[in-house]
Amino acid sequence: MSVIVEDVVMSEETTGLAGLRVMVTGAAGGLGRATAEALHTAGAHLVLTTRDAASLDRAAAGLDRGPEVVTAAADVTDDADLVKAVELATARLGGIDVLVNNAGVGGPAGPAWEIDPAQWWHALEVNLGGALAACRAVLPGMIERGRGRVVTLSSHAGHTRWPHLSAYSVSKAAVNKLTENLAIELLPHGISAFSYHPGIVDVGLGAAAPQSDNPWQRRVDTWLGQQREAGRYTPLDAAIANLLRLIGGEADALTGRYLTHDDDLAGLVAAAGRT
Repeated sequence: MSVIVEDVVMSEETTGLAGLRVMVTGAAGGLGRATAEALHTAGAHLVLTTRDAASLDRAAAGLDRGPEVVTAAADVTDDADLVKAVELATARLGGIDVLVNNAGVGGPAGPAWEIDPAQWWHALEVNLGGALAACRAVLPGMIERGRGRVVTLSSHAGHTRWPHLSAYSVSKAAVNKLTENLAIELLPHGISAFSYHPGIVDVGLGAAAPQSDNPWQRRVDTWLGQQREAGRYTPLDAAIANLLRLIGGEADALTGRYLTHDDDLAGLVAAAGRT
């Protein structure tokens, strides 16, 4: 254990992924799992959280060689769960360098005035409240060390709109604003924050689903199918590429920004340096 922690400390002052200690929420499937695999391959130590213990094995499957992987059942709507996960990560790895807020739900489909209010608010509780709760658990350690990064998965639906998925759209818009505010508040502590749109990917919320009984959800699924057929889905490796660059620190000069899978991060950083 001491060897692993020493390796991490030695690499903390450099950008890149090798040796970084990265916490990924919602890591059992979809984009979270793909991100964890890419990070592990690149040499990052992982803290993988899932909503329940039953999915922990799936989150860590095949990641038993190389960098250390810590798993913890932590529902992002439960502050105590997240605090325990961070405590475990600190005991095993010495801390967390990067938080990836990946856990999320699609929320209910339908006209906003017809949706069950409890279901609508639950999407906000997970997508926005869960990201904030994870920040509350992780940021004190980052602030103490004087460095860190927070990357929260967002969506074009939060940058514009997604009618009939209003809870999802509003939650992602709020995530973008949360990121903007966090970035300013964290500047004195050497911590950067980003919201990141990976595109529509064929895993997780973007994956093909069995036909729903909800006619509004069927409309959403039909639209997604049309996007897939038209070639507008983002290949998974392309979706993850810029995410890894954010995690590794290549774009820290852009802290507070909403960034996407097709942004030229190097160009944006260069432009920021000229202003």
